Amino acid sequence: MTALANMEIPVAWLVAPLLIAVILYDLRLMRIPNVLVGLFLVVALVSLPLTESLSEILWRLLAALAVFGAGLALFAARLMGGGDVKLMAALTLLIPTAALPVFGLLFSVGIVLGVLGLMVMRRLADRKQTRWHSLREHGRFPLGLSIGMAGLVFATFGEQLTLAFGA
Repeated sequence: MTALANMEIPVAWLVAPLLIAVILYDLRLMRIPNVLVGLFLVVALVSLPLTESLSEILWRLLAALAVFGAGLALFAARLMGGGDVKLMAALTLLIPTAALPVFGLLFSVGIVLGVLGLMVMRRLADRKQTRWHSLREHGRFPLGLSIGMAGLVFATFGEQLTLAFGA
């Protein structure tokens, strides 16, 4: 089984709630706890040797390192949070290398939808009364929202989208 969408049901059941937790934590607190990132790593470290070839695992590790390196540069420029960087690298381990462009597209769409949705939520929320940090803070965006949305869509439709885009 090569795609996150094709993993055994227990793995998919672990990943989807983790992605929902990422969305909620980042919306509520504007941070992604290290324990959540660690759980993604545990899922990857346990499932990859059971489902993937050594070659694919090595390519995914290389991709995750590249994502982490690019994320560190964005973090240094204050364009991305540290939790977002760690999460993207960990999540990259669960995405087949052939499907990375599809996930990148989903992530891009997730950013646009996330920004638009957050703009609407910020207009509707009473900023002085809300405890949700993402609704109070101007100039900051909880990227975990977009990462989580892209991950959930990929977990559900990744195989079909990868085939549709010819990857």
